[in-house]
Amino acid sequence: MRLAFVFPGRDVDKKNNPSFFRSLEATIDSVKRPETSVEILTLPDSLPEETEMAYWYVHPLMFSGLVAAAKHAEEEGFDAVIVGCVGATDAEYAIKEVLDIPAVGVGESALLLAQVIGQNFSLLTYDNKIAAWIDRLVYERHLQDVCVSVRPANISLGEMMARGAIEKIYKKVLAQAKLAVSVDRAEVVVNASTGFAGLADYLRKHIDAPVVDAVEAGVKFAEMLADLKKSKNLYQSKVAAYKPSPNAAKIIKQYF
Repeated sequence: MRLAFVFPGRDVDKKNNPSFFRSLEATIDSVKRPETSVEILTLPDSLPEETEMAYWYVHPLMFSGLVAAAKHAEEEGFDAVIVGCVGATDAEYAIKEVLDIPAVGVGESALLLAQVIGQNFSLLTYDNKIAAWIDRLVYERHLQDVCVSVRPANISLGEMMARGAIEKIYKKVLAQAKLAVSVDRAEVVVNASTGFAGLADYLRKHIDAPVVDAVEAGVKFAEMLADLKKSKNLYQSKVAAYKPSPNAAKIIKQYF
């Protein structure tokens, strides 16, 4: 099985932030089946740097890049696509629309898994700016009754990607995770970012509540959906919401 993990960072970010990509690869390897291969696909260097993803005006550019990368993955014979950004709801919709292989987002995977293993959950994130994206995600998916809190750790996306003061960053996130359990009474804690790759195992050693990692959840959902597509032809519906335009292939080739 071949899975494509489309990540909204640029190709050059692999050189700029090697520690993060090592953590991302290790997180993927820790949960994928032995026979599964996962390739991390990044976006062209012409796009804004990944740390700009926090801002609304940049997202349409990133989403277009993710759609193009996902379509390329399908053409290259991958069995499923993982959208590697928790807040990329619009990209998830578009990718499911244009692909005839399964597609799933790390964000929706984490939210679904959290609901299976507990009756409520808290979402951990970076700062108030990113928390606004997470709030939007909760409301769009009508999860207000089961999401007891969104807790920013007062760190930046850039700090997490650079991994310079990782011990200090981990402690800040841990403090919020403990408050989520003790104050918000969360039954499950969710790492609501691909940038948190590698953090879940640290948190699991220090809190009693289950910790859902978005990357881990995305890989396992993609494996399941690829299996179901192969055995039952079961994947995203093409009845209405994800029904593509008859001109989709032409438009993607021309504009993406």
